[in-house]
Amino acid sequence: MPCIALVPLKTRVGRPEANFARFREAARTLERCDLVVLPELSFTGYLYQEDDLERFAEPLDGPTFRRVAALARELGTGVSFGLIERTPRGFANTTVIVGKQGERKLVYRKISEPAPFTPGSAVPQAATELGMTGVLVCGDLFTEEATKRLPAGTELLLVPMARAFSGRSLDWERWESEERAEYARAVARLGVTAAVVNALDAEGEERSFGGAMIVSARGEVLAESPHGSDEPLRYRFDASPRGRGSR
Repeated sequence: MPCIALVPLKTRVGRPEANFARFREAARTLERCDLVVLPELSFTGYLYQEDDLERFAEPLDGPTFRRVAALARELGTGVSFGLIERTPRGFANTTVIVGKQGERKLVYRKISEPAPFTPGSAVPQAATELGMTGVLVCGDLFTEEATKRLPAGTELLLVPMARAFSGRSLDWERWESEERAEYARAVARLGVTAAVVNALDAEGEERSFGGAMIVSARGEVLAESPHGSDEPLRYRFDASPRGRGSR
């Protein structure tokens, strides 16, 4: 049965070395999964000031990709991760899916991203052990400009996030009454099984709130990790992401 693992990585913004080390430790407990999925801008945290983008941006084949690819080969698992990509057109908020042999299988550039980022325009998909897999990053899930480009035949949608509450970070009431249900409704509108994973900020007043969920194509929450937690969520599908699955 194909297995996915979602890692709501606890992230110190602007500390990529420490964040990657934390991920490497977690990944070595998840090596039997076919695909390990990390949040948006996985190792830098969500940065948006131009000087920060200039400092942390890398080309697609830069050191972060090479380290993730080496770890994927070592553990025999695919990895989906995000980085600040330096492109000829500027900076992109990019998600890459790396295969079990360390090969680059998919590159997605976030569409609903303001300056100084350069927004993407395409929504590709790639064949993985979990079926035809696509990506929408964070706010793209709620943006028609992005969702209308999701290819027909997508069986599993990855939704990496660095979404934050303003104010109290572990706002359980807001999570239960607003956010959780809104994610499920957005997935149901697309009619594609989705794996949603959010970062957990280690510091700051506006904090990404962690947690992960598997949502069926009908908007049913099939499995979730605790809100405010960096606990990885492992999930096994019965046959394909269209099926019911089990933890």
